[in-house]
Parts: sequence; C-alpha cells; structure tokens
Amino acid sequence: MRQGYCKLTGVVLRRYETNEGDIRLYVFFRDCGPLWVVAPGAARGRRRFGGATEPLIWGYFGCYRSPNQLYLREVEVKEDHWGIRTKPNKLERAMIWARLLVKYLLPAHPCNDVLVIFYDSLYLLERDVEEGLVEWRFLYRWTKRWGLAPDISRCASCGKKLVKACWDEDVLLCERCHPKNGEAISCEILRELITVVMLSRKNLVEWTQKKKSKANYALYNEKLKNILERSLT
Repeated sequence: MRQGYCKLTGVVLRRYETNEGDIRLYVFFRDCGPLWVVAPGAARGRRRFGGATEPLIWGYFGCYRSPNQLYLREVEVKEDHWGIRTKPNKLERAMIWARLLVKYLLPAHPCNDVLVIFYDSLYLLERDVEEGLVEWRFLYRWTKRWGLAPDISRCASCGKKLVKACWDEDVLLCERCHPKNGEAISCEILRELITVVMLSRKNLVEWTQKKKSKANYALYNEKLKNILERSLT
C-alpha cells in the first residue's frame, strides 16, 4: 500500500481505546486483509465517528497511510447489522466469529474469500436462521477454503460415498472403516450438514423455514474450531 490517502472497504473486527485517547481498530479489509487503523484523539472527542467504529460495522474507510501507520480520516457506513446488535445471543455469536478471524487470519494478508463467508454468515444470522447451523456453515466454508475441512461426502479411508458416517479425529469415515466407539452421524444428519454448506444463502433461508434442524451443531462446530486451532501448531 502506497503512502498517502486511500479508501478501503472492510469490516471492523476489534476496537479499543488507548490511554492517550486514541481509538484503535482492527479492520478486515478487502484486498488488504486485516490491518490496524488509528483514529488519534477520537476517544476524547477530537474526531467524532459515532457508532462507525464499533465491531461488525461494514463500510468505506477513508485512511491516510504513513510510512509506519494507517490513520482513519472518515467512515461511510454501508451495513451496521442492527438486527444482530439488538439481540444479545446473536451479537455474542457474531463476536465469537470476529474473534476467530482476529486470531487466525494473518495481518496484511488478503483473504477475500473468507471476508465473503463472514458477510454471508452475518446476513443469515440477522435473518433468524439457527445460530449453530449458521456457525457450521461459516466454519466449514472457511476451513474448506484453507484445505482443512473434512470431506463430508466421501470416506477419508476407503473413498466411498458416505451414507452414514463417523467422526474420527479430523476426518469422517464410513460404517465399514470407522471404529466402533466413534461418534456416529446418521444418513439424515449427514444430508443436512451437506445441504447447509451447499445451498445459497437465499435458498438456505427458505429451507430452514420449512425444515427443523436435527443436527448437533454444538458438537460439530467444536470439532471444526479444534481443526483451526491445530492448524496453528
């Protein structure tokens, strides 16, 4: 990024105020990846941005790039996800996702595909799709992009198409290959997991309005989070 003024598109993942009265934002930018942005004196009212510096704000960020720092000059809010902010459970879930992005994304490393997945997930969360289901979609699509997600259509051992499956560490195995003490996934649940990942967000909203989820998403989401955690070691 060259020195001087620039206008970037992104979403605020983290915000905190310094003892000097500055506001520091960790913003996930399109084409630039996550970067720290400083708004000098903004916490003392020297420069007012209102709610535009809150986490989950999407917008255009007018910045000045010095040799060592990116400074915030203006923000044009495009999406505030008010439907999430007014519901504590949804807000907590969205902030969990934001913290995962802060933890696992490389600073200044472009990752536009994950940015799109994050927006897609917030869109679904705001439309009252079940939180655990949306988190499965978010985590699976993310880990799939990074080559970490388990194949949920074929056995990791013999390669045959899965009808019923079993988790074995970080992979899914068929009935023939999995250990007897494994965590079994029925045919119906397996189809649901695949459907949630594959449908467009519009079709997924319609699908969830007609069908009640039966999958144990808390368990499956934890497995995907463990895969992300191990990817750093």
